[in-house]
Amino acid sequence: MRILRLRKKSGGLLAEAVLLAAFAAAPAFAAAGRPVFPAFSVSTGAPLFSQAAATGVVVGQGGNCAVPLPDGRTLWLLNNVMTGERKADGRREVWDITDGAAALAPSTAPLAQAGAFAYVAEENGLPLPLLSGDLREYTQVRKFWPRAGLCSGGRCAVFYSIMNNFGAGPYDYFRVGQGVASSENPAGPYAKARRDGRYSLWSDIEPAFGSALLEDADGWVYVYGRLMTAPGEYGAALARVRPDGLTSRAGYSYYGVNAASGPWTSDVSEASVVLENAPEDMSVSYNEFLKSYLAVYLDEKTSAVQARLAPAPWGPWGPPVRLFACAPEDYCYGAREQPAFAADGGKRVFLTLERKNEPYLYELKFE
Repeated sequence: MRILRLRKKSGGLLAEAVLLAAFAAAPAFAAAGRPVFPAFSVSTGAPLFSQAAATGVVVGQGGNCAVPLPDGRTLWLLNNVMTGERKADGRREVWDITDGAAALAPSTAPLAQAGAFAYVAEENGLPLPLLSGDLREYTQVRKFWPRAGLCSGGRCAVFYSIMNNFGAGPYDYFRVGQGVASSENPAGPYAKARRDGRYSLWSDIEPAFGSALLEDADGWVYVYGRLMTAPGEYGAALARVRPDGLTSRAGYSYYGVNAASGPWTSDVSEASVVLENAPEDMSVSYNEFLKSYLAVYLDEKTSAVQARLAPAPWGPWGPPVRLFACAPEDYCYGAREQPAFAADGGKRVFLTLERKNEPYLYELKFE
């Protein structure tokens, strides 16, 4: 029997005010070996921000990867953290943006996260860049965006994208590489792993590994990364590594269907797409209730949060199931499951989604 080792049982219930979707299939495996998605319900989103009117406070954030800590706390890896003024009528003004930040919450109970973000900050309470220990690295033309991470064996590892600026806008950046940083302290400072003197373990034309992490019961850490398959088309490639080798590219092998050496190869150019239409931020976990691997992501073409099941980390993945839709005016981004919040043996799992640069929590319950 497989056990997701990082998961802790959460407390409390998320009120199901509106059921957004339901399907009437029982957990089973189709003839082709793909598991069939069961009946489910999804609660309305609950905001994770709980803020009163104030100045000099966080008014928005991007990125929503929750990493469970051995001491029972949760480390949140964030991209953009916006500080400014929140007015009494709910309006907000953005004064500054910190690129690549983090916050700590006191537990892994999903409902305890709301309003519990303690940002890694300087003495005045302003969020600090998590991955920039040297001021020469942190300029207006380069930033480091955390993706996924894990903490075990006394160290935390965080995958990140290296982003370079190309215009005057706050989002005018493009990816130039992908790396991994590590620290004994979840709050940092983090040391970036180097390869040939550079901070990128993978270049801009290689998969952006770190979109999702899965620490499986077989002793491997599976790492998913977005890969361009055609102009405007993307999928996820898959790497695996032992937990003690996360910061060295030499420890990684890649799943390649046509690789000459077999399904796992040391040549990243032989990596295959294992999950089509994958965005840069997603999640993959093993769900004990479903006896399957569960992928959750936001479909960028339809703005719908989708899920898929597979019997193995590399697939084959069943067809996407629409969990719920996101309104275009909400500017949604980064849908993913937070496996550390799962309850009832995986029968209840919790998803996060950004809407207008604010995080929301949803409960997905399988029948």
